[in-house]
Amino acid sequence: MRNMTDEELLGRMRADDQKAFETVMQKYRRYVEYIAGRMINTESDREETVMDTFYKVWNKRNEIDLNKMSLKSYISMTASSCTVDKLRRITKGAPVDPIEDDLQLELDLEDETARKINLDIIKKVVQAMPSPDREIFIDRYYFELDVKEIAKRRNVAEKKVWNILSRRKAKLRKELIKGGVTL
Repeated sequence: MRNMTDEELLGRMRADDQKAFETVMQKYRRYVEYIAGRMINTESDREETVMDTFYKVWNKRNEIDLNKMSLKSYISMTASSCTVDKLRRITKGAPVDPIEDDLQLELDLEDETARKINLDIIKKVVQAMPSPDREIFIDRYYFELDVKEIAKRRNVAEKKVWNILSRRKAKLRKELIKGGVTL
């Protein structure tokens, strides 16, 4: 089964073939461990995240659409989601200040149309950020990590993290004022 394509493996998984699922797990396990390991420090928590990821992949095997994304991309998204869920459980949901506070803007995220416009702008600005700025910004505002943890994970000085966040928030604020919907 090792030489089978992802499409063939997924087809067999949909037919409840456990061996195909085991092959997918073997093929992508290290990748999922890498994703979880970037955010989660303890081995037991990483392992639980890996298992949660593959559990969800198995349960959603009939809903995965390979015309929209590859199996690897689907597993990556699932692993990221499981990692965030695990981090929130570990930190007991301790929130980071919302980005609106850092931007000193009151974004309308209640009205669906305004929310969509604002989130589209945020998404475009974040996608346009160069690496490692984008990853640092995502670590802070999506994964809700503190600056000290980001600096440690990215192997950069805390001051550099603060500078990157400040610069990128200023750019985002400018774009939101230009085209976003504020209260």
